[in-house]
This record gives sequence, C-alpha cells and structure tokens, in this order.
Amino acid sequence: MIAENSSHKIEDLPQSIDSWWRTQSATMALLKHAHLQIGTAEKRIADMEKRIRELEEIASTDGLTGLMNRRGFERFFANEQARLRREQSRGALLVLFDLDRFKAVNDLHGHPAGDACLNMVSQKLVASIRLSDVAARFGGDEFALLLTQADTHHAENRALKIAQSLNDITMSWNGHKVHFGASVGTAVVTPEDSFELIYERADADLYVNKKGKK
Repeated sequence: MIAENSSHKIEDLPQSIDSWWRTQSATMALLKHAHLQIGTAEKRIADMEKRIRELEEIASTDGLTGLMNRRGFERFFANEQARLRREQSRGALLVLFDLDRFKAVNDLHGHPAGDACLNMVSQKLVASIRLSDVAARFGGDEFALLLTQADTHHAENRALKIAQSLNDITMSWNGHKVHFGASVGTAVVTPEDSFELIYERADADLYVNKKGKK
C-alpha cells in the first residue's frame, strides 16, 4: 500500500514541478511588468516635478529683464524673515529704486529705448549684489533689492553706493545720448512686520528722496 502511494507521488512529481515553474514564471513576468510600470510612473513624476519647477521659475521671473518679479521677491523676503526670526541672519534691508526722467526717455526715444534703460539698470543691480542678496523688478520702472546677512549700518552704506552708481546714467541710443537716473528708498526688515508695512516705509523714504531732487 505504501509503495503504491509512493509510486503515485513520484509519477506526479514532474507535473508538480512543471506547475510550480509555470507559476514562478508568471510571477516573474508580473513582477517585471510591475517594475516597468513603476519605472515609467517615476519618470513621469520626475518630468512633472521638473515642469512644475520650470513654471514656478517662469512665474517668478520678469520677462523683460530676467530679474525676479514681485511674486518671487515676496517669497524670498518671507524666507529671509524666517531666518531673522531664527536668528540665522545678521539683518536685512529692503531697497526700492524708481527711475528718474524715465518717462522722458520713452516720450523722446520710444519704448525700445525705455526697455534698454530698464535692462541697463538690471545689469547694474545684479553686478552690485552678492549671492545672498536678490534683485527684482516690480513693474514699470520700479526695482527692489533685498540686502541680506548684514547689519543695518553696513547694508545702508551698500545701498547708498548702489544708489550713487545709478544717480546719473548715460546710454547711447541711435546716435543720441540718453540721460536718466534713479531715486532710492530703504527700510530695515524686521522679523515681525509684514512685507506691505516694510514696503510702505521704503516707498515713503523713496518719495522724500525723489521729491528732494526736483
């Protein structure tokens, strides 16, 4: 009886091995397919994340000058305030610039000349700041800097030197000498005050300085 049962089991062994092998092969095929799907999904996610970063960069960049726009600047400002609250920054200064005689440039020489002026100012601002600072164009002829990692006295001295470099600019345009400049206003960045409030302080200072030039 035992021998008969043993014989029956041995005869069934090849069929069992074949069934096991088919099951294993099917499992491996499913796993391979799953890995391919996961790889494809990961690539799509990576592509989507890259596209999102590109769109965020576009949304935060001024189309004319390539500087940061107001939206991006306010985000950078918020990050710097967070560093101030954590006492990870020595201080920061908001600097606003408004071009002088800019309307006359547009009226006399056209908007392409005005755009050239804006790009010239942008290049000067970028050349005057450190990697930890940021320059932005808010729109029209209004620019902003955020000078970071500096005490108030040092930052204000830097802002004054930058303002002096923009006080009287001469640009050649179609054989003409185009003259313009910039007025400046500053406000110390505090950890607790809103961007709007600090902006109003810098804007009020700019208004006083611009009025003093007339």
